[in-house]
Amino acid sequence: MEGDVNFLESNNDDCTVEINGENQRAKLVVPAISSETPVISESYELAVSKGKIPNHYTIDKYGENPEIDTGSTPEDIWEYGGEYTYDSYGTAPIVSLVSDNALDTQIISVEGLDIIGDFVSQDITLTGNIRKALDTPLWRVFRMGNEADDGNDINGVVYCYTGVGNVPLSTEIRAIIDNGNNQTLMALYTLRRGRVGFLYRGEIGASRGVAAAECRAAYYSRRLEKVFKVKKRVNVSNSGSSIYQDKRSFPDIIPALTDIKLRIEMVSSNDLGTFGTFDIMEVDESEFSTEYLQAIGQPGH
Repeated sequence: MEGDVNFLESNNDDCTVEINGENQRAKLVVPAISSETPVISESYELAVSKGKIPNHYTIDKYGENPEIDTGSTPEDIWEYGGEYTYDSYGTAPIVSLVSDNALDTQIISVEGLDIIGDFVSQDITLTGNIRKALDTPLWRVFRMGNEADDGNDINGVVYCYTGVGNVPLSTEIRAIIDNGNNQTLMALYTLRRGRVGFLYRGEIGASRGVAAAECRAAYYSRRLEKVFKVKKRVNVSNSGSSIYQDKRSFPDIIPALTDIKLRIEMVSSNDLGTFGTFDIMEVDESEFSTEYLQAIGQPGH
């Protein structure tokens, strides 16, 4: 029926309208907005960053590998270099923190996941080059930072590792704070238990080193206890445009406990430095239906 339509009242999913002077029942497709309903006039992403949307969170990861040689690839983008070591699920072998400089007694924040994949943030006070135990052993570690006051920069290199000696073996190291950075630079991340992630944007570039070189880089993703898969592969040169940016039309879905990383698979010359970054929105799994969580392979569903 066509004609002049006047909205009269609504009751749950039904409403009453007047069409050409005659009352009709209709389906309420868009509910009325009450005066108490918040109206967000800014971008969705900014609203999430400002905490205006419950159960939504932002993750920004940046990493650097300052020197890669032709014979050392593949290497992951983190400042210690080489291929990153991932420990088996159901274990928590990351237990220690130490500096290689006796003067370092700063408070270091350590962020990662515990044995079942829950997020843990702990503040550990360094005791110089004497090993300090973490309060909570970790399965994954993906961020550390110097929380000291101005003027108390880290003097050496800080290591987070699986061993219990004062000098970690190279095979034991899971994160470092390099001298002068005061925080980790790791282009890798593991999504915590109970959340779903959405990868919005990534970036890879050649940052320093030889006058003319290129690298082949890739974004890798591995769901819990599965194998790493290449999600995107690109070539980047440090001459001309040295940055590849990937802003996705539809964000990549990342179930909980998925490992993601940026890797350099090849460099054309020695001493090439690279960097990578990615932005993820995390949403509590309570915001989704059971059917959706099952469809994406969310652990526990």
